[in-house]
Parts: sequence; C-alpha cells; structure tokens
Amino acid sequence: MIKKLILIITCAVVLNADLNTKIKNLLGEEEYRTHLNLINYIFKDQSIYYNNEQVNYPLLTQTLKDNGLLKLDLSQNNQIEVTFQFTKNPTKSLKILKDTLRSLGYYYYFTQEAIANQDGFIWNIILKTESAINPLMLSKSLSLLNCDVTDIKREGNYKWYYSINSNNSEIYKALDLITNNELRLKKPAKPYMIKVNNLPNLTVNSNSGNRWHPKIVFYDNELNIIEIFKEDSLHRNLTIQVPDYTKYIKIDDLYNLANLRRGISITKE
Repeated sequence: MIKKLILIITCAVVLNADLNTKIKNLLGEEEYRTHLNLINYIFKDQSIYYNNEQVNYPLLTQTLKDNGLLKLDLSQNNQIEVTFQFTKNPTKSLKILKDTLRSLGYYYYFTQEAIANQDGFIWNIILKTESAINPLMLSKSLSLLNCDVTDIKREGNYKWYYSINSNNSEIYKALDLITNNELRLKKPAKPYMIKVNNLPNLTVNSNSGNRWHPKIVFYDNELNIIEIFKEDSLHRNLTIQVPDYTKYIKIDDLYNLANLRRGISITKE
C-alpha cells in the first residue's frame, strides 16, 4: 500500500525533464514556479508534444497560450533584444527570417550583430514594440518553410533567444514550378521568386502592355548566386537555359519592376 501511494505522488509531480526545461525557458522562472501545479496538469500527456524526439514548439506554445500562461505584453512601448541562431545557410536563413518577420508585421528593427561561423548563423536584433514577438506565430510561420524551432529561451521580458533548424528550409512564398508545368502570374509587388528542380530550360512570356528588360538570377539551394542573365533590350518572350544545381530563379526587370505590371507566364521546357 505504501509503495503504491509513493508511485502516485511521483507521477503527479514529475514532468519530463526536457519538456519541463522548455516550458520554464518560455515562461520565465517566476511564472513557471507560480503555475507549476497547473503546468503539471496540462502537460500530463507529454508524448503529444514531441515530433521525432524534438519538442513540437507550435503545439507547446499553442497550449500555453490557450491556458493563459504565455504572457508577451510589455508595460509600455519598449526595446527588446532577440537573438536567432540557425544551423546553416546564412544568406538563405536571413532572407527567410526577414520575410517571416515582415509577414507578422515586424518591419522596424536594428541589427546588432550578424555572424556566420562553422556552427551556423547568428542574427541579433533590437526591436521596439509593445509586446514580444509571438513565439506561437513565429514557430508556425517558420514550420511552413521547413524550419523547425528547436529551442526558445527568455530572460525576463526583454531578451529572447531562438534556435532554428534550417537544414531543409524553403524560401518564403517561392512559386512552385516543380509540381506545376506552367505559372500565370499577375502584377508583382516584388520580383518573382520561382522554385525549380532539375529544370533544363525556362520560357518566360511577358504579357501585352509590359516593357520587359530581362533580369534573371539563378540561385542554388543555399541562395548563392550561380548566374545572372540580363539584357538592355525589350523582350516579349524569352527561352533560357537553366544552369545546373539551380533551385531558385528570380525574375525581375533590369530597370523598374513596374515594367512587368501586366504580369507574365512561365513554362517548363
């Protein structure tokens, strides 16, 4: 009888050490201790918060938010410091993160530090805001681009750290010419970015009313430039050979994006 009672008490109190640490890092020490009993109750089924032995941050942060535990508002408009650490691909990772922040409404920040080394890429920014970046929205947005948040830490309300696995990342809103044979595209807000795979040739048709001076940039998977094609003459259509190892293609106008205001169509060849 005594042994059984001890077992019940232990199961009610102990939370998986790794999950426990992740929750504490997200909430901060004080909030974590204040709500420890509630946390143990909410996360009693711990296995659902893991994918391939990694903590599922979108689900974890969603659960904390739904239970009123994830507090992000600041007392007033203030500066916060956010550090992002990626596993690889400095150029590509930085573009993905900037595009993601813009999609969440964060446009104005100051870069304190950007370092690429053998361990990956670190980007440190200062952001003026009334609330911290929402880790739920950020982790969800990044997961759509095959970037997995592997760790989140906070120091009080004004310092946040994100670790992100970007090994299999994809560019934000890159248009799919892998599963599609043709794309019919409207007026662009920014240069068209196309994702491809083993594509030998590409045909671009500029719609009537455009004044297109081609500028096409070919990138590898890490967003390193392979080749740039540009011409100073007007084109209605263009068929061009795609260099080996191309994963992304940016289609622009040499002078002004407004020259493509009628849109274009793109076809595999």
